[in-house]
Amino acid sequence: MQGDKRDLMRELSAVKGGNVIALPGDNPSLEEAYAIQRDVAGRSDMPVMLWKLGLTGEGAQTAFGTDQPVVGRLPASAIFAHGSAVTYFGPAMYAEGELVVELARDLPEQDAPYTRSDICDAIGGIYAGIEIVRSRFASDDLPLSLLVADNVMGHCLVWGRKLADEWDDKFADMQVTLTLNTDDPVEGSTRLVLGNPLDAVVWLANWLRDTEGGRLRAEQLIATGSCTGAAPFHAGDIIRVDFDDAEGARVLVERA
Repeated sequence: MQGDKRDLMRELSAVKGGNVIALPGDNPSLEEAYAIQRDVAGRSDMPVMLWKLGLTGEGAQTAFGTDQPVVGRLPASAIFAHGSAVTYFGPAMYAEGELVVELARDLPEQDAPYTRSDICDAIGGIYAGIEIVRSRFASDDLPLSLLVADNVMGHCLVWGRKLADEWDDKFADMQVTLTLNTDDPVEGSTRLVLGNPLDAVVWLANWLRDTEGGRLRAEQLIATGSCTGAAPFHAGDIIRVDFDDAEGARVLVERA
């Protein structure tokens, strides 16, 4: 990794609280961006407990000039319980309603591509979730490589209620509603996630094997991608996500 990319890695590693850093003058390549992301995560000495997928909708991919999702990674300390509180750091933060998959066992090592059946055999639960995203750069209008280097703007996940013990095809096309306070809700659907969130997990499993030589592990969570788009919020807000009109996750936003 070139020197300026190492500098970017160190700057991202040093970001705390609501601090942000300036956009670099020279953007990394996508390969370098993932290397920066891995190195920043590795400096915490905490294992990956949450894989997050971004750009799982056709419109988002088109906007970023890509034809596939992007991947971020977070430790257990970035996972919050349903009904808890998260801190608003600003300068801008966003909420997304997501379907979350928990693994009960490691995926097997295999040469053949992983399939839906492989993923279903490893699933330990399907959950509602609220993903909280923010940029560590001074702007959240980022090119693809900086989005990846910024861990796909991953901040934390509110791990909501369990919807099922195993995969059910109803989750391929389920209504999802994101509400801030008493504002008009944002309507969405799980089908906005690659047409089926299960396929998002299949894609992640094969991406991880093919690009990093790794595999999905027991107890890890996968935030499969936004079902609602990203809604800006502020301190004092209450964020709620419903799946088929039943509350799935809720979080209070506190001031720093």
